[in-house]
Amino acid sequence: MARLLIVFIFLALVAAMAPLFVDYKGHVLIAFGEWTVEGRLSSFIILASAVLFLGYLSLCIVRYAFNSYRNVRHGFFARSKERKQAVLEQALWALINDDMQQVQHTLTKGKVDDKWRDFSLAMQAKARLKQGDHDFALNLLDELSDKNRSEPVNLWLAAHSEAEVLTTLREQCASKKASAHQLKLYAQVLLKLHKYHEFAQLAPRLIKAQSLDENEWDWALRAYFDSDSVETLHKRNGELPKQIRTGGHTHYLRAMVRAGEIVTVQDELKKLLKRSEYSQLLTILSEIEFGNVEEMQKALQGELKKQPDEPEMLLCLAYLAQSQGEHELASRIFDKVLAQQQRLPHPSRAMRSYRATRQAEKALLVLDHSH
Repeated sequence: MARLLIVFIFLALVAAMAPLFVDYKGHVLIAFGEWTVEGRLSSFIILASAVLFLGYLSLCIVRYAFNSYRNVRHGFFARSKERKQAVLEQALWALINDDMQQVQHTLTKGKVDDKWRDFSLAMQAKARLKQGDHDFALNLLDELSDKNRSEPVNLWLAAHSEAEVLTTLREQCASKKASAHQLKLYAQVLLKLHKYHEFAQLAPRLIKAQSLDENEWDWALRAYFDSDSVETLHKRNGELPKQIRTGGHTHYLRAMVRAGEIVTVQDELKKLLKRSEYSQLLTILSEIEFGNVEEMQKALQGELKKQPDEPEMLLCLAYLAQSQGEHELASRIFDKVLAQQQRLPHPSRAMRSYRATRQAEKALLVLDHSH
Protein backbone atom coordinates (compact mmCIF):
# COMPACT_ATOMS: atom_id res chain seq x y z
CA MET A 1 0.00 0.00 0.00
CA ALA A 2 2.81 2.40 0.85
CA ARG A 3 4.56 1.71 -2.48
CA LEU A 4 1.33 2.37 -4.40
CA LEU A 5 0.96 5.70 -2.58
CA ILE A 6 4.52 6.66 -3.53
CA VAL A 7 3.74 5.95 -7.21
CA PHE A 8 0.64 8.18 -7.08
CA ILE A 9 2.66 10.98 -5.45
CA PHE A 10 5.28 10.62 -8.19
CA LEU A 11 2.62 10.85 -10.90
CA ALA A 12 1.10 13.91 -9.22
CA LEU A 13 4.49 15.61 -9.19
CA VAL A 14 5.04 14.79 -12.86
CA ALA A 15 1.60 16.18 -13.73
CA ALA A 16 2.29 19.30 -11.69
CA MET A 17 5.70 19.89 -13.32
CA ALA A 18 4.52 19.12 -16.87
CA PRO A 19 3.39 22.73 -17.61
CA LEU A 20 6.89 23.91 -16.74
CA PHE A 21 8.23 21.91 -19.66
CA VAL A 22 5.62 23.06 -22.20
CA ASP A 23 7.83 25.90 -23.46
CA TYR A 24 10.96 23.77 -23.21
CA LYS A 25 12.32 23.22 -26.65
CA GLY A 26 14.04 19.95 -25.82
CA HIS A 27 13.62 17.26 -28.47
CA VAL A 28 13.83 13.45 -28.16
CA LEU A 29 14.53 11.15 -31.10
CA ILE A 30 14.49 7.35 -30.81
CA ALA A 31 15.57 5.30 -33.84
CA PHE A 32 15.29 1.53 -34.14
CA GLY A 33 16.18 0.14 -37.55
CA GLU A 34 13.90 1.87 -40.06
CA TRP A 35 11.54 2.99 -37.29
CA THR A 36 11.87 6.41 -35.64
CA VAL A 37 9.91 8.07 -32.85
CA GLU A 38 10.33 11.74 -32.00
CA GLY A 39 8.65 14.23 -29.74
CA ARG A 40 9.07 16.73 -26.97
CA LEU A 41 10.91 15.87 -23.75
CA SER A 42 7.86 16.65 -21.59
CA SER A 43 5.71 14.23 -23.60
CA PHE A 44 8.23 11.42 -23.18
CA ILE A 45 8.49 12.03 -19.42
CA ILE A 46 4.71 11.83 -19.02
CA LEU A 47 4.50 8.77 -21.28
CA ALA A 48 7.33 6.97 -19.43
CA SER A 49 5.66 7.69 -16.08
CA ALA A 50 2.33 6.32 -17.34
CA VAL A 51 4.03 3.15 -18.64
CA LEU A 52 5.80 2.61 -15.34
CA PHE A 53 2.56 3.06 -13.41
CA LEU A 54 0.63 0.67 -15.64
CA GLY A 55 3.47 -1.89 -15.40
CA TYR A 56 3.51 -1.67 -11.61
CA LEU A 57 -0.30 -1.92 -11.47
CA SER A 58 -0.23 -5.02 -13.70
CA LEU A 59 2.43 -6.59 -11.50
CA CYS A 60 0.30 -6.01 -8.39
CA ILE A 61 -2.73 -7.59 -10.05
CA VAL A 62 -0.74 -10.65 -11.18
CA ARG A 63 0.81 -11.06 -7.71
CA TYR A 64 -2.58 -10.76 -6.02
CA ALA A 65 -4.10 -13.38 -8.35
CA PHE A 66 -1.17 -15.76 -7.78
CA ASN A 67 -1.33 -15.41 -3.97
CA SER A 68 -5.08 -15.96 -3.99
CA TYR A 69 -4.66 -19.14 -6.05
CA ARG A 70 -1.89 -20.39 -3.80
CA ASN A 71 -3.91 -19.75 -0.64
CA VAL A 72 -6.95 -21.50 -2.06
CA ARG A 73 -4.85 -24.45 -3.23
CA HIS A 74 -3.00 -24.67 0.12
CA GLY A 75 -6.30 -24.49 2.00
CA PHE A 76 -7.76 -27.30 -0.07
CA PHE A 77 -4.80 -29.61 0.52
CA ALA A 78 -4.59 -28.63 4.19
CA ARG A 79 -8.24 -29.58 4.67
CA SER A 80 -7.67 -32.82 2.81
CA LYS A 81 -4.68 -33.61 5.03
CA GLU A 82 -6.71 -32.81 8.15
CA ARG A 83 -9.47 -35.17 7.03
CA LYS A 84 -6.96 -37.97 6.45
CA GLN A 85 -5.40 -37.33 9.85
CA ALA A 86 -8.83 -37.43 11.48
CA VAL A 87 -9.56 -40.81 9.86
CA LEU A 88 -6.31 -42.24 11.22
CA GLU A 89 -6.96 -40.87 14.72
CA GLN A 90 -10.51 -42.27 14.80
CA ALA A 91 -9.24 -45.67 13.67
CA LEU A 92 -6.51 -45.69 16.34
CA TRP A 93 -8.96 -44.82 19.11
CA ALA A 94 -11.30 -47.55 17.88
CA LEU A 95 -8.38 -50.00 17.91
CA ILE A 96 -7.45 -48.97 21.45
CA ASN A 97 -11.05 -49.51 22.50
CA ASP A 98 -11.02 -52.89 20.74
CA ASP A 99 -13.92 -51.80 18.54
CA MET A 100 -12.96 -53.69 15.38
CA GLN A 101 -16.20 -52.93 13.58
CA GLN A 102 -15.53 -49.21 13.96
CA VAL A 103 -11.92 -49.67 12.80
CA GLN A 104 -13.09 -51.39 9.63
CA HIS A 105 -15.87 -48.85 8.98
CA THR A 106 -13.59 -45.83 9.51
CA LEU A 107 -10.73 -47.04 7.30
CA THR A 108 -13.02 -48.37 4.58
CA LYS A 109 -15.01 -45.14 4.26
CA GLY A 110 -12.10 -42.73 4.70
CA LYS A 111 -8.57 -42.33 3.38
CA VAL A 112 -5.27 -41.89 5.19
CA ASP A 113 -2.02 -40.30 4.07
CA ASP A 114 0.21 -42.49 1.91
CA LYS A 115 2.87 -42.77 4.61
CA TRP A 116 0.28 -44.40 6.93
CA ARG A 117 -1.09 -46.77 4.29
CA ASP A 118 0.63 -49.87 5.70
CA PHE A 119 -0.68 -49.11 9.18
CA SER A 120 -4.18 -48.74 7.76
CA LEU A 121 -3.92 -52.09 5.97
CA ALA A 122 -2.61 -53.82 9.09
CA MET A 123 -5.41 -52.38 11.25
CA GLN A 124 -8.03 -53.44 8.71
CA ALA A 125 -6.47 -56.91 8.58
CA LYS A 126 -6.63 -57.17 12.36
CA ALA A 127 -10.29 -56.12 12.32
CA ARG A 128 -11.08 -58.73 9.66
CA LEU A 129 -9.31 -61.44 11.63
CA LYS A 130 -11.32 -60.57 14.73
CA GLN A 131 -14.45 -61.01 12.62
CA GLY A 132 -13.23 -64.37 11.30
CA ASP A 133 -12.65 -63.22 7.72
CA HIS A 134 -9.18 -64.77 7.23
CA ASP A 135 -9.14 -64.64 3.42
CA PHE A 136 -9.85 -60.91 3.30
CA ALA A 137 -7.24 -60.31 6.02
CA LEU A 138 -4.63 -62.19 4.00
CA ASN A 139 -5.38 -60.08 0.93
CA LEU A 140 -4.84 -56.94 2.98
CA LEU A 141 -1.56 -58.24 4.43
CA ASP A 142 -0.36 -59.12 0.93
CA GLU A 143 -0.78 -55.45 -0.04
CA LEU A 144 1.78 -54.31 2.55
CA SER A 145 4.95 -52.76 1.20
CA ASP A 146 8.11 -54.87 1.23
CA LYS A 147 9.55 -52.62 3.92
CA ASN A 148 6.78 -53.36 6.43
CA ARG A 149 5.62 -56.79 5.31
CA SER A 150 7.49 -58.52 8.12
CA GLU A 151 6.23 -56.25 10.91
CA PRO A 152 2.73 -57.63 11.78
CA VAL A 153 4.01 -61.07 12.75
CA ASN A 154 1.07 -61.90 15.00
CA LEU A 155 -1.37 -61.09 12.21
CA TRP A 156 0.41 -63.45 9.81
CA LEU A 157 0.30 -66.18 12.43
CA ALA A 158 -3.36 -65.52 13.15
CA ALA A 159 -4.23 -65.66 9.46
CA HIS A 160 -2.51 -69.02 8.93
CA SER A 161 -1.90 -72.08 11.00
CA GLU A 162 1.56 -72.17 12.62
CA ALA A 163 2.53 -75.16 10.49
CA GLU A 164 1.56 -73.32 7.28
CA VAL A 165 3.56 -70.25 8.22
CA LEU A 166 6.69 -72.21 9.12
CA THR A 167 6.48 -74.38 6.01
CA THR A 168 6.05 -71.37 3.72
CA LEU A 169 8.84 -69.36 5.32
CA ARG A 170 11.22 -72.30 5.40
CA GLU A 171 10.72 -72.82 1.70
CA GLN A 172 11.18 -69.13 0.94
CA CYS A 173 14.27 -68.75 3.13
CA ALA A 174 15.87 -71.98 1.95
CA SER A 175 16.78 -70.10 -1.20
CA LYS A 176 19.96 -68.03 -1.19
CA LYS A 177 17.95 -65.30 -2.94
CA ALA A 178 15.63 -64.81 0.06
CA SER A 179 15.18 -61.11 0.74
CA ALA A 180 16.16 -59.36 3.96
CA HIS A 181 12.48 -58.81 4.75
CA GLN A 182 11.65 -62.51 4.30
CA LEU A 183 14.50 -63.47 6.61
CA LYS A 184 13.34 -60.91 9.16
CA LEU A 185 9.79 -62.27 9.12
CA TYR A 186 11.12 -65.82 9.43
CA ALA A 187 13.27 -64.83 12.44
CA GLN A 188 10.38 -63.13 14.18
CA VAL A 189 8.08 -66.11 13.61
CA LEU A 190 10.70 -68.52 14.94
CA LEU A 191 11.03 -66.51 18.13
CA LYS A 192 7.26 -66.16 18.51
CA LEU A 193 6.91 -69.94 18.17
CA HIS A 194 9.90 -70.60 20.48
CA LYS A 195 12.00 -72.24 17.74
CA TYR A 196 15.24 -71.02 19.34
CA HIS A 197 17.58 -73.56 17.78
CA GLU A 198 16.41 -72.64 14.28
CA PHE A 199 16.81 -68.96 15.09
CA ALA A 200 20.42 -69.55 16.15
CA GLN A 201 21.05 -71.32 12.83
CA LEU A 202 19.45 -68.46 10.91
CA ALA A 203 21.41 -65.71 12.72
CA PRO A 204 24.46 -65.63 10.39
CA ARG A 205 22.20 -65.05 7.39
CA LEU A 206 20.38 -62.28 9.25
CA ILE A 207 23.72 -60.57 9.84
CA LYS A 208 24.85 -60.96 6.24
CA ALA A 209 21.57 -59.65 4.84
CA GLN A 210 21.38 -56.86 7.48
CA SER A 211 17.79 -57.90 8.14
CA LEU A 212 17.68 -56.48 11.68
CA ASP A 213 18.76 -53.09 12.96
CA GLU A 214 20.27 -52.51 16.40
CA ASN A 215 16.93 -52.19 18.21
CA GLU A 216 15.53 -55.28 16.47
CA TRP A 217 18.59 -57.32 17.42
CA ASP A 218 18.12 -56.16 21.00
CA TRP A 219 14.50 -57.38 20.96
CA ALA A 220 15.42 -60.65 19.22
CA LEU A 221 18.24 -61.57 21.60
CA ARG A 222 16.16 -60.68 24.63
CA ALA A 223 13.41 -62.99 23.32
CA TYR A 224 16.02 -65.67 22.58
CA PHE A 225 17.22 -65.64 26.20
CA ASP A 226 13.73 -65.42 27.69
CA SER A 227 13.89 -68.30 30.17
CA ASP A 228 14.16 -68.86 33.92
CA SER A 229 16.01 -72.16 33.49
CA VAL A 230 19.77 -71.85 33.98
CA GLU A 231 20.39 -74.99 31.94
CA THR A 232 18.33 -73.61 29.07
CA LEU A 233 20.19 -70.30 29.16
CA HIS A 234 23.56 -72.10 29.09
CA LYS A 235 22.41 -74.19 26.14
CA ARG A 236 21.12 -71.25 24.12
CA ASN A 237 24.28 -69.27 24.80
CA GLY A 238 26.36 -72.17 23.52
CA GLU A 239 24.28 -72.46 20.33
CA LEU A 240 24.79 -68.84 19.31
CA PRO A 241 27.09 -68.47 16.28
CA LYS A 242 30.39 -66.65 16.68
CA GLN A 243 29.19 -63.64 14.69
CA ILE A 244 26.77 -62.55 17.42
CA ARG A 245 28.22 -64.26 20.46
CA THR A 246 29.73 -61.03 21.81
CA GLY A 247 26.49 -59.05 21.64
CA GLY A 248 24.47 -62.09 22.59
CA HIS A 249 26.60 -62.70 25.67
CA THR A 250 25.42 -59.44 27.22
CA HIS A 251 21.84 -60.64 26.86
CA TYR A 252 22.85 -63.98 28.35
CA LEU A 253 24.26 -62.17 31.40
CA ARG A 254 21.11 -60.05 31.65
CA ALA A 255 18.96 -63.19 31.57
CA MET A 256 21.08 -64.87 34.24
CA VAL A 257 20.79 -61.82 36.50
CA ARG A 258 17.07 -61.65 35.79
CA ALA A 259 16.77 -65.28 36.89
CA GLY A 260 18.52 -64.44 40.18
CA GLU A 261 21.77 -66.21 39.19
CA ILE A 262 24.06 -63.23 39.80
CA VAL A 263 26.49 -65.38 41.81
CA THR A 264 27.01 -67.62 38.75
CA VAL A 265 28.10 -64.69 36.55
CA GLN A 266 29.58 -62.32 39.14
CA ASP A 267 33.17 -63.01 38.03
CA GLU A 268 32.31 -61.76 34.55
CA LEU A 269 30.55 -58.75 36.04
CA LYS A 270 33.63 -57.94 38.13
CA LYS A 271 35.73 -58.01 34.96
CA LEU A 272 33.43 -55.42 33.40
CA LEU A 273 33.86 -53.32 36.55
CA LYS A 274 37.67 -53.53 36.42
CA ARG A 275 37.66 -52.63 32.71
CA SER A 276 35.52 -49.56 33.55
CA GLU A 277 32.73 -50.81 31.27
CA TYR A 278 30.16 -49.23 33.53
CA SER A 279 27.44 -48.73 30.91
CA GLN A 280 27.35 -52.41 30.02
CA LEU A 281 27.41 -53.40 33.70
CA LEU A 282 24.53 -51.00 34.40
CA THR A 283 22.49 -52.49 31.55
CA ILE A 284 22.98 -55.99 32.95
CA LEU A 285 22.27 -55.10 36.59
CA SER A 286 19.14 -53.16 35.62
CA GLU A 287 17.50 -56.60 35.24
CA ILE A 288 18.11 -57.74 38.82
CA GLU A 289 15.13 -58.45 41.06
CA PHE A 290 16.61 -60.89 43.59
CA GLY A 291 19.74 -62.94 44.30
CA ASN A 292 22.85 -62.98 46.46
CA VAL A 293 24.54 -59.65 45.74
CA GLU A 294 26.95 -59.37 48.70
CA GLU A 295 30.19 -59.86 46.73
CA MET A 296 29.08 -57.60 43.91
CA GLN A 297 28.18 -54.87 46.40
CA LYS A 298 31.65 -55.06 47.97
CA ALA A 299 33.30 -54.85 44.55
CA LEU A 300 31.25 -51.78 43.62
CA GLN A 301 31.91 -50.08 46.95
CA GLY A 302 35.64 -50.68 46.50
CA GLU A 303 35.62 -48.99 43.09
CA LEU A 304 33.44 -46.16 44.35
CA LYS A 305 36.12 -45.22 46.89
CA LYS A 306 38.25 -44.21 43.88
CA GLN A 307 35.37 -42.46 42.07
CA PRO A 308 32.72 -41.63 44.69
CA ASP A 309 30.56 -39.61 42.28
CA GLU A 310 30.58 -41.94 39.26
CA PRO A 311 26.84 -42.03 38.39
CA GLU A 312 26.65 -45.39 36.62
CA MET A 313 28.39 -47.24 39.45
CA LEU A 314 26.12 -45.49 41.94
CA LEU A 315 23.07 -46.65 39.99
CA CYS A 316 24.42 -50.21 39.91
CA LEU A 317 24.70 -50.09 43.69
CA ALA A 318 21.15 -48.72 43.95
CA TYR A 319 19.78 -51.60 41.85
CA LEU A 320 21.53 -54.14 44.04
CA ALA A 321 20.09 -52.46 47.15
CA GLN A 322 16.62 -52.57 45.59
CA SER A 323 16.90 -56.29 44.92
CA GLN A 324 17.37 -56.80 48.67
CA GLY A 325 14.42 -54.56 49.57
CA GLU A 326 16.66 -51.74 50.83
CA HIS A 327 14.63 -48.91 49.29
CA GLU A 328 15.79 -46.26 51.79
CA LEU A 329 19.40 -46.79 50.73
CA ALA A 330 18.45 -46.95 47.04
CA SER A 331 16.50 -43.69 47.35
CA ARG A 332 19.48 -41.88 48.89
CA ILE A 333 21.68 -43.10 46.04
CA PHE A 334 19.12 -41.96 43.45
CA ASP A 335 19.07 -38.56 45.18
CA LYS A 336 22.83 -38.30 44.79
CA VAL A 337 22.71 -39.20 41.10
CA LEU A 338 19.82 -36.81 40.42
CA ALA A 339 21.87 -34.02 41.97
CA GLN A 340 24.34 -34.55 39.11
CA GLN A 341 21.93 -35.20 36.24
CA GLN A 342 18.20 -34.77 35.66
CA ARG A 343 17.50 -37.92 33.65
CA LEU A 344 18.03 -41.54 34.66
CA PRO A 345 18.60 -44.46 32.25
CA HIS A 346 15.97 -46.64 33.98
CA PRO A 347 13.51 -44.19 35.61
CA SER A 348 11.04 -46.91 36.64
CA ARG A 349 13.56 -48.31 39.13
CA ALA A 350 14.00 -44.97 40.88
CA MET A 351 10.24 -44.45 40.93
CA ARG A 352 9.81 -47.85 42.58
CA SER A 353 12.07 -46.92 45.52
CA TYR A 354 10.58 -43.44 45.88
CA ARG A 355 7.07 -44.91 46.04
CA ALA A 356 8.21 -47.55 48.55
CA THR A 357 9.60 -44.77 50.78
CA ARG A 358 6.51 -42.57 50.24
CA GLN A 359 8.31 -39.87 48.27
CA ALA A 360 5.65 -39.40 45.60
CA GLU A 361 6.89 -35.93 44.57
CA LYS A 362 10.32 -37.27 43.68
CA ALA A 363 8.73 -40.16 41.76
CA LEU A 364 6.68 -37.68 39.72
CA LEU A 365 9.78 -35.55 39.11
CA VAL A 366 11.66 -38.57 37.73
CA LEU A 367 8.67 -39.39 35.53
CA ASP A 368 8.51 -35.82 34.16
CA HIS A 369 12.22 -35.78 33.32
CA SER A 370 12.03 -39.18 31.61
CA HIS A 371 9.88 -37.77 28.76
